[in-house]
Amino acid sequence: MDKEQELLLEKAELDAIVGRGVTFEIDDYDLLIKKYFFGLFKKKKIQKIKRSFTIRELTLSTMDRLSREWIEFDLDESRITSDDALEAAKIMTAKHAYRCAHIVAIAVLNTEILIPKNSSGRIIYVEDTKRIEQLSALFFRQLKPSKLYNLYTLVNTMCNFGDFISSIRLMKCERTTMPI
Repeated sequence: MDKEQELLLEKAELDAIVGRGVTFEIDDYDLLIKKYFFGLFKKKKIQKIKRSFTIRELTLSTMDRLSREWIEFDLDESRITSDDALEAAKIMTAKHAYRCAHIVAIAVLNTEILIPKNSSGRIIYVEDTKRIEQLSALFFRQLKPSKLYNLYTLVNTMCNFGDFISSIRLMKCERTTMPI
């Protein structure tokens, strides 16, 4: 198989993943309320459940929101390769673990981040910060580092930067004919 066929197969696989999205599950807890005697008495019990989430191809506004988060990362490569690399890794984990969970939450919500509201006869979109924070806290609490890494890599794949950059290149191309 030559290089061109490999690239075409890789592109087809990427398009399939981006098109259908990727679903993952997380264990969580929910409060189960049982009512007795016509609802006058209630018994509350904590129940373990599985929550399912899907990351689909991201919209441009979501990619912009994610870019704002990625800009906030500051990794000091010299500290990672120095003698105190373990200590530096612990500091960076404490500093950026929640941000990684936050990025996955934004990607999961995608277009549902923005809530349409009526404002004097026109539609404005307000960010659903409460829902983002709830999902971020859930992912921070329940995801293992290996799963977080896989999801974080998946978010980069779903951004589809290759096609985005290719479309910008096509828009920037020189004209082949003179304008009339």
